Amino acid sequence: MTNNINSSETISNHSWVKANTKAKGFIFVIAMWLVSRLLIIVAIQILTPLHNTSPTHPDWEPPNPLDFLPSFVPKPGWELFSHWDGKWYKRIATVGYDYANDGQQHSVAFFPIFPLLIRFVMMLGLPFDVAGTLVNNLAFLGAMLILYQWAQERHGISAARWVTAVLAWCPLSIYGTVIYTEGVYLLITTAALRAFDNRQYAWAAFWGALASATRATGITLLPTFLLTAWRERRPPIAYVAGLATGLGLLLFSIYCGIRFADPLAFVHVQKAWTQTPWSDILRDAVTLGRDGVTKVVMVFGGGYLLWRLRSSLSNVAVAFGFCSLAMIIASKATFSVHRYAYGIVSLPLALGLLFSRHPRWGYAIVGWFAILLYYYASGFARWDWVA
Repeated sequence: MTNNINSSETISNHSWVKANTKAKGFIFVIAMWLVSRLLIIVAIQILTPLHNTSPTHPDWEPPNPLDFLPSFVPKPGWELFSHWDGKWYKRIATVGYDYANDGQQHSVAFFPIFPLLIRFVMMLGLPFDVAGTLVNNLAFLGAMLILYQWAQERHGISAARWVTAVLAWCPLSIYGTVIYTEGVYLLITTAALRAFDNRQYAWAAFWGALASATRATGITLLPTFLLTAWRERRPPIAYVAGLATGLGLLLFSIYCGIRFADPLAFVHVQKAWTQTPWSDILRDAVTLGRDGVTKVVMVFGGGYLLWRLRSSLSNVAVAFGFCSLAMIIASKATFSVHRYAYGIVSLPLALGLLFSRHPRWGYAIVGWFAILLYYYASGFARWDWVA
């Protein structure tokens, strides 16, 4: 009888410790999300309007970004979160897609899941700028929570905290707050990767299909899952889940075929966006240009980091990282290649794992990240190109 009581108490204590650890993890993630987002909000809504009282780009030459006015002066308001691509998502969410094979920019270049989510929230009575900001920020929080759980399962609490800190404080995490797809894409791909890693194939297929309808790079989950299934000798259902990830892209292609008589309209329209050759990016990096250095470090430095830590990371995380990097390099979409690299969850996962082994470097670099995050946020509010 005494043994049964002791056994019950042990189980109860174990459950309490597990629940307490989980609660502390959630609190840590929410704190990282909240403090980093507050820094961005203060930069965009308070300090930038305070220090910029005259037109930010009075001599801007055409072609201007969508809905940009040369007389723009930043003033506190939700509109400051919707610059650059946010204006395209506003057009999609409010009036739908447009396309013509005329060499001009059209909204069909942007995939549908993010504007569909915004449109759904707008049906609750919220204006676009509010709905878009809420969707991206809440999705980014969800991505951080799932990533923390996945990292803790694989690498322990210390690594999970560092991974979360990297994702939250990286300067490019501004795109988890303004009206861009980063928050939603990180949420969906992280959920898909964790599900596949845990052999939850129905969920992996579901999240994977959403990923390929959120951003073109979402299709890299297909080779990721197939390669991982082959390497780990998984059952046939794993291959089915991998193939199912292409459904989102396939449905968007069918829509473009029906609506615009061009199933690859989202590909053909890309030629309207001018891209910088890799040779120019490398030359800029050699001369220590900020844009060139950032792109080279994010893409090639990220690839090197994945290779160094390949034995510590899960096979699915490594495969996703390399497949995604290969796609963004091959696509020649270099203008925002560093932002696309940030959206590859394998990279903050690897960097966070590295910092957990070298915390002194981690504290210094994350502190530097926080400074850059403020400047990136301020620049975005002024219509400066960030990434």
